Amino acid sequence: MKPLIVYCKVTFIILFQLRVLLLSKVVFAQEGNPPPCTEVQQVKIDTNKVKRKVLIDFIHHPVQSNGFNSIYDKGIVHLYEFHNSQGQLCWYLSGLIDDSYKDNPPNRFADVSGDIVLIYEADSTGRPLKTTGDKVAKNRCLEQIIGDRVFTRPTIRTRWTSDVLPHINRKRNEGNHRNITGNGGSILVIFNKDGTYKITYPA
Repeated sequence: MKPLIVYCKVTFIILFQLRVLLLSKVVFAQEGNPPPCTEVQQVKIDTNKVKRKVLIDFIHHPVQSNGFNSIYDKGIVHLYEFHNSQGQLCWYLSGLIDDSYKDNPPNRFADVSGDIVLIYEADSTGRPLKTTGDKVAKNRCLEQIIGDRVFTRPTIRTRWTSDVLPHINRKRNEGNHRNITGNGGSILVIFNKDGTYKITYPA
């Protein structure tokens, strides 16, 4: 009888250990890969269905309209979070394909179904606040997170042209600039307390 009891105890212990091991693997799988660095904090910004829909819809729009460069597989989202003068939560969303984030690297980011969203704090008018902490360390961390999702901005150089300005018949100093095109557009989202939201398109 004793050998049977011992056998049952050993079997129970083994099964219990296997269960713990399997549960730990499931939890690890659900958590996913941790960020490669800690200088910029990963957060969950799509905390409800409405916010997630707003983000997913915004990401899909520039992808479908080729605002995000599909040929070279580029594009990240800049999210400026603030409360307006009426106390409403607002998101100013902008899709970008360059590394302009380095000018003012944020303290937080989110991973929304594989797309990177950089989260900035802004004042009540939507103007981004200046970043705090070690800017170099944050940029180094963000480079690891973003990878090749953006283009590196080239050094600003003059643009030669042979064009002559009409009417005044004077040579132009340099060629045309494209200051508006090339990124994924911007929207302003205002969340109402009843769970609805309003989207406007800044001029």
